Amino acid sequence: MEDKLAQELEAWGKEKVAYTFPRWEQIPDIELYMDQVIALLEKHFHKFPGDSAGKLISPSMINNYVKQGIIPPTIKKRYSRTHIAYLMMLCTLKPVLPLAVVQGIIEFQLQTKTFAEVYDHFAIEQEQASVYTMAQAKAESELLGQTAATEQEMLSNLSLKMAVLANSSKILAEKIIEMERAEGKLSTLDDKGKKSKKIKM
Repeated sequence: MEDKLAQELEAWGKEKVAYTFPRWEQIPDIELYMDQVIALLEKHFHKFPGDSAGKLISPSMINNYVKQGIIPPTIKKRYSRTHIAYLMMLCTLKPVLPLAVVQGIIEFQLQTKTFAEVYDHFAIEQEQASVYTMAQAKAESELLGQTAATEQEMLSNLSLKMAVLANSSKILAEKIIEMERAEGKLSTLDDKGKKSKKIKM
């Protein structure tokens, strides 16, 4: 049973590391309707190891993001490459961080980069994070032959290590955005979750 779990985790890890996000220039530079946007995102997240696409995106979610000012307003109900890139980042990060923090991170990045640069930077960082976490898993597994720990103990310790690392990273990201907002350098959200400043295209 343990061998099977280890092999399954290793295979999943290889899939995760091999996955790459489309770069800015690879996102269709055409205006899409809602159903086309959903289809495009579902195709992307179907391949992305983690939450299913159905949990990450829906028409009502996208409409709410526009109403709250988290993503730019549409033009004649059509979505541009900028919208797609925003949604890629939001859907990837929202299982980990509050949307207000994700929006703040993107806005903070935009102070020194173009939007295309922000998106490509996000894609690279996400891919490097996948490589790092799986390297940690490999390092833990290589200790099996050097210690008395069982495979079950290794997997248990690895799950705890990744959980506390994720929590610590989340707290740090939230604190940075909180400090920037306190300094008035980033927009805030009102009590209805609406962004205080409109996003420019």
